[in-house]
Amino acid sequence: MLRYKGTERDEPERSVFRILEGDEPAPEESLFRVARIADLLLRENKLAGRFRAAGPGTLALELAAGERTFFHNGIVFAALDAFNDPVKNPTLTLQAGKEEP
Repeated sequence: MLRYKGTERDEPERSVFRILEGDEPAPEESLFRVARIADLLLRENKLAGRFRAAGPGTLALELAAGERTFFHNGIVFAALDAFNDPVKNPTLTLQAGKEEP
């Protein structure tokens, strides 16, 4: 199960989130899927930005600081929830499986 550890850093052009699996950094392969789910949620909610896996345990939101809102952080939690419990949101999980990394 993946969990949000915190915002690692806020940079002018991106936010970097720390994601763990147990006590270890989440595998990059899992984060590719989380990023795809998060991107779908951004599009559904007409929000700017793009999520990407930025290495083990690191998920990045590519979006200028002035354009980021608390909704973007909520997208991270929603994407982790969908990843951790695909039965809870099967349509989103299936759509993310069809997206390119």
